[in-house]
Amino acid sequence: MEIKADYERLIEKYVRSLEWLHSDFSEMDDLIKPIMGIRNWDDSTCVKFGNKNLVVSVDGPYSKRLVMKSALIHATTDVVVKGGKPLFALDTLIGIKEEVKQMAESLKRQALAMQIPILGGNTLFEEVEPRCSLTVIGELVLEKPIRDSTARKGDFLVLMGEPIWGTQEERIPKAKKLFETWFEVLKKVEIHAAKDVTKGGLISTLYEISEKSDIKFELEEEIPFPMTRNLDNFLTFVAEKDYKALLRICKEKGCEVHKIGFVR
Repeated sequence: MEIKADYERLIEKYVRSLEWLHSDFSEMDDLIKPIMGIRNWDDSTCVKFGNKNLVVSVDGPYSKRLVMKSALIHATTDVVVKGGKPLFALDTLIGIKEEVKQMAESLKRQALAMQIPILGGNTLFEEVEPRCSLTVIGELVLEKPIRDSTARKGDFLVLMGEPIWGTQEERIPKAKKLFETWFEVLKKVEIHAAKDVTKGGLISTLYEISEKSDIKFELEEEIPFPMTRNLDNFLTFVAEKDYKALLRICKEKGCEVHKIGFVR
């Protein structure tokens, strides 16, 4: 994938700068043999737990500004896009008491609206910049998690869902529609690969999938979103023969959808 010089900084910050962690922690997979672990370096981890496969992700620390809008949604996309139905979340909060209280109240509103209960966590009152980290646990609804390294030649690149921007009141219905549509799509369409468009925007997401799948993309000349802004929607890779079914489901659910390219 050809990269413009002004995109290099973002890719370095959000992708390449973390590669040493992948290497340093890779031996951890040997201790538990996860379905999807540190060696896969994906959005979430997937492990067998009893007779279920759990999809787990931790995200943050988020600034108070994002917590007051959609931090729980932002953290949950990493689980949902891999095929995990969210079960519950845990939070970690830090800051002065008044700001921690405001963040907790916002998280409660998000949890009730999204039906993702926050069942515990850790809280520290301290005179520092208020921050929050979230762990989301979900149950895999597919036989295998959807990886970001398994795009195939000829796949269409499809963005599902409108960007989750705006106030909290605007973001929650957008997220609910995306999640509902996504789980309906998973019942009827084989998704070859997928990733939520977050840190570093589309350019970092495309770069990471290109490198991990060892493929190249042909992108549309006009993409209706900025390439470097977090969108929080889903970039999916689907065979041409399945694209019509995905498009039909999105239209039935009123979920925004855009074909932005194909795999060479």
